[in-house]
Parts: sequence; structure tokens; C-alpha cells
Amino acid sequence: MIKVIDNWYITVDSYPTNYTVRRGEGKKDKNGKWLDKPRGHFNSLDGAVKEIRRLIIAERFENSVGTLETALDTIVEVDARFEKLMEKIET
Repeated sequence: MIKVIDNWYITVDSYPTNYTVRRGEGKKDKNGKWLDKPRGHFNSLDGAVKEIRRLIIAERFENSVGTLETALDTIVEVDARFEKLMEKIET
């Protein structure tokens, strides 16, 4: 399991390689199956991380009413969080 941001994480299957985006506590049942439902399946880690970013932004827009400027501010805010995260990985 790769913890990404907040309660978003990615599980990895090695063959065939599959990255699954999930959200929740990251727990498994007694049979070893993930309890949190999959939010998407990807063939690259990059694709999975981009999907988490997209889902976070979509959730913020889902129940809000605002201007295009407000929407763009939200995107900039989320992107800044992901940039900080990526900086930590690179160091």
C-alpha cells in the first residue's frame, strides 16, 4: 500500500502490474482483501496519482457553487499540495 495524501492510497498488484486507487482506512478483511472499494485501476503509478488529484478536485466542486475564479483557486490549492508532496519524494 502506498499512502498518498489524506486518506487516499494506492494498492499494487505485481502481475499483471495494476495500481488501484482507494480511499479509506487501508484495512483488510480476514481473507486479506481490501475493505475500501476501488476508485480506479491504472497501469502506472503516475496515472493513479493523477486520478487522486482529479478526484480531490472533483469532490470539492461537487457540492459547491462559485465562480470560475474560485474554481481555479481550488485547483491551484490542490496542485500546491501535490507539488509539496512530490518535493518530499525527490529529496
